[in-house]
Amino acid sequence: MRLAVSPETAIEGAAEAGVLGVVNIGTDLEDSQEGAKLAAALPTVYSSAGIHPHNAGTYTAPDLEALAELSESPGIVALGEVGLDYYRGDWSKEIQRALFEDVISLANDMRLPLIIHSREAFDETMAVLSRARVPIVLHCFEGGEREAREATERGYYVGLAGNVTYKNSQTAKILGTLDPERVLVETDAPYLSPQAVRREKNEPKYLVHTASFVAEHVGMDEGEFGTLTSRNARNVFGLPLKV
Repeated sequence: MRLAVSPETAIEGAAEAGVLGVVNIGTDLEDSQEGAKLAAALPTVYSSAGIHPHNAGTYTAPDLEALAELSESPGIVALGEVGLDYYRGDWSKEIQRALFEDVISLANDMRLPLIIHSREAFDETMAVLSRARVPIVLHCFEGGEREAREATERGYYVGLAGNVTYKNSQTAKILGTLDPERVLVETDAPYLSPQAVRREKNEPKYLVHTASFVAEHVGMDEGEFGTLTSRNARNVFGLPLKV
């Protein structure tokens, strides 16, 4: 959780804003280990363990073994984020795909959900995910009608972050087509602050701006939508949320 404030302050602010729980996302082994510590220390924080495709070229077999061990820690509720990023191209497609396939196999073995990063690689991401046998969360989903339809047909969860509130968002136009039982709201903190606070570094308390935007676009009361997304998060990650 790379924020402008301490994790404790961030979680306190989130709770005051009405956020019931936070799933911190791991992007490399060290980051994932820190996430596990946060989950152990803060009662409403959970975490994932993963290696982001930007770090695909540096991972080793021992890293995967360490992820497997870490995934058994209390508070680790998913593997990821992992996937494919053809926008930046830090590593070749082959290297990214090898990591992606390894973590999918690990998730299948550990029976943990996968949190997926996909940028300018939707079709290949979906092709590789055909091997997954666990719940899938498409993190920071950016897609139009075709992508949303395929995600819905597969029963994948769709994570909506602050970028859905931006003026040129294609996803904002198709929110009403998403399966409400598979919608989540995210921050991607400290990035992708919602439009209302776009000049600020993102943090969990700003989740409410994204939730309010989506609720309005799908014709739901904000409280009803909050209950819905909290229940969805509980269901996919196995969180002990009372919703």
